[in-house]
Amino acid sequence: MFYLYFFFELFAFISCLYAYKNLDRNFKIFLPFLAFVVVYEFINIFFMKLILLHHSNAWCNNLEGVIELLVYGQFMASLDERKKYKKRVYMAVAIGLFITLIDIFFIHSFWTVATVASASQSIILATMAFVYIYNLFKHSDEYPYLLFFPPFLAAVGLLLYSLANYFYFASFDNLLVKNNYHFYSIAHLICEMACLFIYVFLGLAFLCFTKVKKLS
Repeated sequence: MFYLYFFFELFAFISCLYAYKNLDRNFKIFLPFLAFVVVYEFINIFFMKLILLHHSNAWCNNLEGVIELLVYGQFMASLDERKKYKKRVYMAVAIGLFITLIDIFFIHSFWTVATVASASQSIILATMAFVYIYNLFKHSDEYPYLLFFPPFLAAVGLLLYSLANYFYFASFDNLLVKNNYHFYSIAHLICEMACLFIYVFLGLAFLCFTKVKKLS
């Protein structure tokens, strides 16, 4: 139960690997990303001592946040061919990277959890996902089967994941200072739910491609 999130990540990775040949080009970015996530989490669970620096693995969280921002940002940009839309997405990613650097060098550090950066990244990704979903609903007549539309599933997963992460990181510093015992169990539950949202929805999105292929 404690490492349930790892099984969600494995599900998404295996689903991506299984459906890889059928995936649209913009979804193929997830295979190397999920491979990285699975390897990182495996080391983090079973060989944590290998990645401890300054008695913490917080630097891994900061690095993972940057990678997620770049990967999900690129993915969201690829879902719309309009240059104006892509430019706005890339600008949002650049702002997220700028805030991350400010947080790491002037507020927290690379060796502690950069909560301002993580919360900002979550807001940016949630906004991207929400805008995309909103635009889909505006053109729902063109997409009558949204529950089987891979980009919709991926965007919903990203939206829920980002909102859960924002709640976690926005309250992290305050709860840690108060040394609230219940914080740790609540924080763990939030992280589990966040991983469930993104990786299960991604896995289902990948599997939708295999279903479409079989039907065709």
